[in-house]
Amino acid sequence: MEVIWLSANRLGYQMFRSVRDLEDVEVSAVITFSESADTKMYDDIDIEKWRNLDTEVYEIENINDEKEIIENLEPDYLVMAGWRQIIKPHILNAPKKSTIGFHPTLLPKGRGSAPIINSIEKDFDHTGVTLFHIEESLDSGDIIGQKEFKISEEYHASDVYDKIIETGQKLVEEYFPLLAKGEAPRKPQNEEEATFFEKPSLSENKIRLDEEPAETIYKKIRARSDPYDGAYIEIGDKKLKIWKASLEEKDE
Repeated sequence: MEVIWLSANRLGYQMFRSVRDLEDVEVSAVITFSESADTKMYDDIDIEKWRNLDTEVYEIENINDEKEIIENLEPDYLVMAGWRQIIKPHILNAPKKSTIGFHPTLLPKGRGSAPIINSIEKDFDHTGVTLFHIEESLDSGDIIGQKEFKISEEYHASDVYDKIIETGQKLVEEYFPLLAKGEAPRKPQNEEEATFFEKPSLSENKIRLDEEPAETIYKKIRARSDPYDGAYIEIGDKKLKIWKASLEEKDE
């Protein structure tokens, strides 16, 4: 099975390392953002790491302008693992079989933006990663496989991210060999169970000590810490960013 790997972040880079160890899967090329691309990732990978791979690397600005690359390589699958551009139908349909990708929730719950931030701020006690067929409508394609993990009350964004990478690697190891054999499951999502995450506002990174309870501030710090921009307190004309916190009962 030949695939093109579409990624521009640490999640995709780490999972690529799992894919290349599989006997029945060959990555014919990696497509990633060029240094001049307008789209930026919070957790981007130094371009030199992609260039140092023993795989052909295409550095692009917008995947929707690159149909020719996919048509020339004729992959079975285009695999999206960390990409912040909406992929249009002419690209989704270019591979011989399908475009597939990873979403860090248990679809159909948690479609949409910023799954890590939303999962923490909405008090999810567990989440997971879904491998699925990507369609034009948002995160709605048939599911190939899912794995879940718990979110501890102490987890910050980086802890959840590490769990997502670990879980994504397990999905790769289990389901990519099945895709290669033509034996992978394909289960439609239940639209009645679908929920959607809204895109967080950067203005909400501000901590309002006089207005927000301690529990809300704690979740905000956890959710918006590394690899994100960080929650902050305004002091005069400066921002004090808080990357790590704990919530404790006040001594009487």
